[in-house]
Amino acid sequence: MPSRAGWNRLPILVRFLLSHALVGFGISAIFTAGFVLANPGGAGGILLNAAGHWWPVVALWFFAGLTFGSVQIGAATMLLAERPEKPRGPRGGNRAPAPILAPVPVPVRR
Repeated sequence: MPSRAGWNRLPILVRFLLSHALVGFGISAIFTAGFVLANPGGAGGILLNAAGHWWPVVALWFFAGLTFGSVQIGAATMLLAERPEKPRGPRGGNRAPAPILAPVPVPVRR
């Protein structure tokens, strides 16, 4: 990650994407750790012992990070909509009372 001064020099949209992608990769790290520790059906042990190294766990973390990061960026983008402005003061218009509904008889033809 760039230094704080370098981070502030990045365009706002790039910072937005990177920060939300990092959140997604953090969620992926929690997911991967939980998956390996829970060991469902022995899958966590298989990941740790596959071919005698831990690269499958890194691959799971990376590809889950791509997924969670993409979802995080998409959700954050959808929540960017501007909030509508609240009206200031009276808005004017007709202050007539609401109409009263009355039943209307309708003849039935058979």
